[in-house]
Amino acid sequence: MTAIFACEMIRWVRMKGPDRPRLILLVPLVLIVAACSNPTQTREGPAAAVHELTGTHTRLVWVQHDGEDPFAAGDDLVLMGFDTEDDRGERVIRRERGSYVKPLLTPRGDRFVVSSRPNAPGGPQVSLGDWEGSSFEELASGFALTVWPDPRDGTEWVYVGSGHTEARPYDFATVTRFPIDDPARREVVWNDKASKATSFNLSTDGRMAGGEFPWPNIGLAELPNGPFQKLGEGCWPDFANVGSGLLWYFDGAHRNLTMVDVGTDKRWTVNINSAPGFRNPEVYHPRWTNHPRFLTMTGPYNRGGPNQVRSGGKQSEVYVGRFSADFSKVEAWVRLTHNDGGDSYPDVWMDRSDSPHAVPSSGALGPAGAAGDPSGAEERGPGAGRVVVEARLVSPGTIPTPQAIAPYRNALVVNGYEIIKVLEGDYDARQIQVAQWAIRDVQVLPTARKEPGSVHRLTLEPYDAHPELEGERLIDDSESTDLTLYYDTGEN
Repeated sequence: MTAIFACEMIRWVRMKGPDRPRLILLVPLVLIVAACSNPTQTREGPAAAVHELTGTHTRLVWVQHDGEDPFAAGDDLVLMGFDTEDDRGERVIRRERGSYVKPLLTPRGDRFVVSSRPNAPGGPQVSLGDWEGSSFEELASGFALTVWPDPRDGTEWVYVGSGHTEARPYDFATVTRFPIDDPARREVVWNDKASKATSFNLSTDGRMAGGEFPWPNIGLAELPNGPFQKLGEGCWPDFANVGSGLLWYFDGAHRNLTMVDVGTDKRWTVNINSAPGFRNPEVYHPRWTNHPRFLTMTGPYNRGGPNQVRSGGKQSEVYVGRFSADFSKVEAWVRLTHNDGGDSYPDVWMDRSDSPHAVPSSGALGPAGAAGDPSGAEERGPGAGRVVVEARLVSPGTIPTPQAIAPYRNALVVNGYEIIKVLEGDYDARQIQVAQWAIRDVQVLPTARKEPGSVHRLTLEPYDAHPELEGERLIDDSESTDLTLYYDTGEN
């Protein structure tokens, strides 16, 4: 905007004719108006921090609860909003308390859709609201999974799940879509009897969906009702176009994303629980923004207990992070919210046309040496980095109940040991963190509880050398982030 004003002023000053004196007198007035209308001079606090991170106009919408409902399963919720270009900070968009789950900003960022919980009386309903909160109306039955702009004509579509059961309320037998401004124009895009859809995110052209089909099966589906390709197990998948398709899914430790370049099958892990001030907590609600270089999540979940995320807490806040240019790590974080409520399901929109952060145009993604790297670097697998140690248990982890980890059926617990002797292999530190099985097939194992001070002979391998564990629930209440996590292969 400033550049536009500058060019116009130069043109006016160079004008000749009877109007030139009057135009010159207008120049100072225009400068004052331009300065006053420049929002960069008035941003403070989180608005300034978020804009510094994203470099462009950014909006967020999320659900706020009392600290005891991190999954937005109840009816005592409000909708919140934040805009870097106004001075209102965190504000209530929808003050009337109710059931609000997974709000989604529309592709233009001026409206949002939000659903009621699937097990609400009468089933889930999708509602549409405007950014200022002046309008809010029911749009259609079903649960809003994603929104998508048709690149051919700009039509904004909403994809809606239906046909769930009481036992699996977020697994939908049918996914339909309709233009947000024409909900009667409904089209089926997925009703494959072999695979219900839990979540759904679309490629730029709308032909592919990355998601859960259903949890914990993560992969890509060709629309409508085309083949499904399973890529892994986890939760909270998301899909973006960064020159090639890039899909992520969240691990069972609730700390890391597994990134998959779907063009090459190259895979790597990105840690997302390392925002400033975090001490190895669980995090949740990871979502890509409409700009692939940015993500959002909530955390920290660090109140202890058998399931950190489920314990919720008012300390959970909304964070926005920026990926490095090759998506190998999150290079910067900003804490957006500072309130005395619990914050869940954030969604972020930003003006990509004004963003200084480029999106890669090629498939050069992820760190060198990652699994599947076409460079031919050595891949790690079972047996790599194996050590055998004699160690004393000093920090036993919390053993969850099967009910606490549901819908997971298995869980590992991270125990802290002190090294007495390295019997085989190389290991230099005095302490070691070991993931050991605690629950298998919904039963707590007899060997799960160990006495502090007891001595054990352990055969261990790096945890990340075992991709078969990626979808398993990992309970880790330690605050250590410096030690490599090992897996006790002797307890298979």
